[in-house]
Amino acid sequence: MRPDPTVLAELDDLDRALAGGPSPWSELVTDVRTERPHMDPAFAARLDAMVDEARVAPRRPRWLIWSPAAGVAAALIVAVIVVNGGNGPRERTPQSGAASSAKSAAPAGGAATEQAAPALSAPAPARARKVERNTQLALSTARADVQDVADNVVATTQRFGGIVDSSQTSTSDTEASATFALRIPTARLDEAVAALSKLAHVSSLSQGSTDITGSFVSVEARLRDARAERRALLKALAKATTTQEIDAIKLRLRDNRSQIAQLKGELNALRRRADLARVDVTIAGNGHASSGGGTWSPGDAAKDALRVLEVAAGVILVGLAAGVPLALLLGAAALAARSTRRHRREQALASRP
Repeated sequence: MRPDPTVLAELDDLDRALAGGPSPWSELVTDVRTERPHMDPAFAARLDAMVDEARVAPRRPRWLIWSPAAGVAAALIVAVIVVNGGNGPRERTPQSGAASSAKSAAPAGGAATEQAAPALSAPAPARARKVERNTQLALSTARADVQDVADNVVATTQRFGGIVDSSQTSTSDTEASATFALRIPTARLDEAVAALSKLAHVSSLSQGSTDITGSFVSVEARLRDARAERRALLKALAKATTTQEIDAIKLRLRDNRSQIAQLKGELNALRRRADLARVDVTIAGNGHASSGGGTWSPGDAAKDALRVLEVAAGVILVGLAAGVPLALLLGAAALAARSTRRHRREQALASRP
């Protein structure tokens, strides 16, 4: 099986970096050499023996034989693993990810496999978009039913796993109203809005969304940088020898700690905005029973009947107001016609011999 050209190119770059030449691995090699602990002599001897054995192993293709530089690279990678194991979990950086790929490309025994090539060139997975959604819902009902609808709003919010950020209810002799600021899981927003819309008559409904992926990625990057700065300051503090250096580094560590706490707060706030949609609900009590909620009592029926009679009386009055002038005109015309006929009849009688 022929070796993958990509793997060979990566190994050549690593050898060049270990030899002090220009290479994409130079920064990684410098960092590892800076952080590596002192190697145990017995362990170093065993590594040298393994390298010598691999160098003289018979009937192995030339590309499978480890060079001394590759042996040193393996030792450095083992040292990094030991350092990380002793200091607890640490964030991975792009360089450490490349080191992991290089390690998988050169497993124990010196054989570079073609399975390592996809790991070196595999694209990063696409980031899921972070979207903030918001809804404004206005409900109307009878004044006496505002409190019942408000209680149902709270119960519906809790049923869908949401929370009530704030609420306010006000009542008077003539009107009542209630307002709510809700937070409902984005995944269940549509179901929750549909359930809230059934509690009373929907006067208005508006929904919107805002893509906050850019803000999320920016804060994440700043947080990574702040954590990397903290690690560098801790290393510098361990190497500091004078009181002035120690005090200056401690001061920067204190500022860095505040910055990390602030960025964590911003990141948590962005996560909350994406995971919990904001729903503003307004309930207005207009004094009349609504078609979407409340009850219709006999008193309401009497009021409606009285309203119908008032409308009918108004129609009659309007009709009378329009008919009286017309009746007067018709009466005057009838009188004039009657007078004309009488006058003609009298003339006819007078003309007879």
